Amino acid sequence: MPRPAAAPDTSPRPLAAAEFGRLLAPLAADAGSLAVACSGGADSLCLALLSHDWAARRGIALTALIVDHGLRPESRSEARQVAAWLRAAGIAAEILPWTGTKPTANRQAAARDARYALLEAWCQRHGVAHLLLAQHRDDQAETLLLRAARGSGVDGLSAMAPSLEVNGIRRLRPLLSIPKARLIATLRTRGQSWIEDPSNRHPAYARTAMRAALAGLDDDAAAHLAQTAANMARARAALEQITAERLAQAVAYDDGAGIAWVDAAMLCHGPDEIALRALSTVLKRIGGEALPPRLERLERLLAKLRGGDFSHTLHRCRLLPWDNRLLILREARHLAPPLALKVGQEQVWDGRWRVLALHTLPRGLKLAALERNGAFPGLMERRLPAPALPVLPALLLGRRVIGLPSLGLGANPGVMLAWGHAG
Repeated sequence: MPRPAAAPDTSPRPLAAAEFGRLLAPLAADAGSLAVACSGGADSLCLALLSHDWAARRGIALTALIVDHGLRPESRSEARQVAAWLRAAGIAAEILPWTGTKPTANRQAAARDARYALLEAWCQRHGVAHLLLAQHRDDQAETLLLRAARGSGVDGLSAMAPSLEVNGIRRLRPLLSIPKARLIATLRTRGQSWIEDPSNRHPAYARTAMRAALAGLDDDAAAHLAQTAANMARARAALEQITAERLAQAVAYDDGAGIAWVDAAMLCHGPDEIALRALSTVLKRIGGEALPPRLERLERLLAKLRGGDFSHTLHRCRLLPWDNRLLILREARHLAPPLALKVGQEQVWDGRWRVLALHTLPRGLKLAALERNGAFPGLMERRLPAPALPVLPALLLGRRVIGLPSLGLGANPGVMLAWGHAG
């Protein structure tokens, strides 16, 4: 009597080194060193182990970074356990504690922001330009559901990018096409334990509900959600290209003054989506804000500009008619306080100016707003709009202005300045 056919093996396949190499190599081809964020969860621990193997074969230094968020009593011991696992595998590991007062509201968002700040600060201090992150296919699907529930548009529904540069650090996500089940299977084949963060199952968090909803779907459904996010990313790229073309036609930036001259009719012409994107881009750059203005406020401003009303403030920006054009400049209110300059460390002032002091500085040298109506030699000859003068970045020694580095005026003791940090 014939034997019944064996049931097919439907267990998740471990992620093999060769397959992982095909995912990572295009992203990290030019990396001289790597950092990998590792919380100790299955996904980040798997990424750290696979990345270490890949980097070791190529002679690339890799360091695992463990953020101790301090939000749970056991976080410190967990961070130490993760560091011990990594070091036992031959991986250099550092624990980065999140110190200071912790928020009581929006804790997950605040912890995420703090985690990225700590990771990027370490990379900047150590000259590491590539940071590996462990978001995977299930994270893509969860994010899509979460943002769809909040009414997000194309940008919000877009997939996370495999490579994205932020603050001079390239965030690499090689696992976006891999389901979490395969990462767990990889750890099991290695006999490697991992840590389960109980906050990932806390019912108070919206992402927990989305994770539960995904758990009730089959693997194909999760894959289709991730593909939808990828489709939205493609649509977003097309919109961004059209927006860039519109900006090139309608906007002329003065990088030394940090202002924009705008052909308002050209900027506001055509479909609302393109006009809103273009206007948002200019406001982010001039105002030094990383996030865009609220959509309803942006829509109201666009309607007023289309009606010929050019005098407004929004998103730390001032808009006004000037020489038959629309002038957009930094609003004088709420400027950042003076910045004490540090040699060899890139700093950001007012969200708009990246500052690097190259060598020993005069004691007490700071960068601050000029706050004077053109009271500096050679400034008036530049014929800049008068409202732009008080918000210019100036080098101050005590209370005395000694230079305007963005315009190349006055003394400049080895200070490099570049405009356009945010956005």
